[in-house]
Amino acid sequence: MQTISPHYPLHPFQRQVLHDLLTAVSGNKLQDRRVVVHLPTGAGKTRIASHAAASFLNDRRAEGKVFLWLAASEELCEQAAQSLTDAWCSLGNRVATMYRYWGDASLELGILDEGFVVAGLQKLWSAANSRLSAGEHGFLTKLGHKTAGVVFDEAHQAIAPTYRFLAEQLSVDNPPMIGLTATPGRTWRLDGDDYDLAEMFGEQKVTIDPRGHDNSVAYLITNGYLAAPEFVQVNVDLDERIAEPDGTGDYRKNDLRMIGNDPTWFSQVVELTLDALARHDRVMVFCPSVPNALEASREVRRKGFRSAAIVAGTPSKDRDTAISVFRASDAEPMALFNFGVLTAGFDAPKTRCVIVARPTTSLVLYSQMVGRAMRGPRSGGNRHCEVLTVIDTRLKGFGSVAEAFTNWEELWQKIN
Repeated sequence: MQTISPHYPLHPFQRQVLHDLLTAVSGNKLQDRRVVVHLPTGAGKTRIASHAAASFLNDRRAEGKVFLWLAASEELCEQAAQSLTDAWCSLGNRVATMYRYWGDASLELGILDEGFVVAGLQKLWSAANSRLSAGEHGFLTKLGHKTAGVVFDEAHQAIAPTYRFLAEQLSVDNPPMIGLTATPGRTWRLDGDDYDLAEMFGEQKVTIDPRGHDNSVAYLITNGYLAAPEFVQVNVDLDERIAEPDGTGDYRKNDLRMIGNDPTWFSQVVELTLDALARHDRVMVFCPSVPNALEASREVRRKGFRSAAIVAGTPSKDRDTAISVFRASDAEPMALFNFGVLTAGFDAPKTRCVIVARPTTSLVLYSQMVGRAMRGPRSGGNRHCEVLTVIDTRLKGFGSVAEAFTNWEELWQKIN
């Protein structure tokens, strides 16, 4: 007897989601070819979708075509490219090419061979727009004819006008379109954007069978796939001059900067971080502004702890070094401060504590921040995690991962 171990395996619940996903997009009509995969952060959406992509590309009808993966950030693009590569090395039935189309990379349709294209959404939109401006039509249509399937990462962004245009243009031959998200909606209130998103994906979604538990999140925590979070409310007074959040539920950057400049707020962020570092090896802090993140990190270093800050302008080399050290398994505590980045596509399973030190009423953004600490022991993470937050945890969905996960249930038909 010989035990044979796969190189890119799936957990039982992931195999169930993959089966339901492939079943959901097996129809012939446009809306029967679209589905959202709804899993909590840390439950393996990228891995499941990579298995699905390999399945589509293995089909004889996909020979000579590419599977297209769309994502909004370089972190998400790189994560997808690596996952697709790992999946194809284990599951593929022929030689394929990986095309990376973000940052400074270029993409020539004329020499596009079969394989995978991982594209930054903004990069693809800019390319299509510049060609239209130059009188060159059909760029997206040509790519669509070459496409065997599409993944739209962070699918709650799909209804933005530019991104929705891309999705529709690429659907010329009605390929399967798979949306990935931990939050299949735009706002906690359920407004027009939420219904538009559900309509775009045929109101179809697949998720985890909770197998007798109250919900999918409870199943994942009980079985060690996700960490059990403890939410701790941090009491702070917002300046009365700060305006109401905008339509997305987030505050304007100028208002956030005003919060970050407040000396009392700054001191509290540093104090919370130092206290957390006394109890946890890896602490991630979401700050209200770039200056706040940079200065708070410097202050924590002055107190004798390892610390780094990553913001939009951080050089790639410094960014990579900081992330590498933070992901390392050594026991010396470290804090990682950031503003406006690392909410999605950032994987650091050893993160034990998240400090949400910036206000927002966006349940999508909040869920992404909390999710950075949610990987459980069977996913390389921890049994428990701590979330210190300045946001009122009494708001619907803001004090319970399970409640946030089920906020948009009425919009979707589950495929099980």
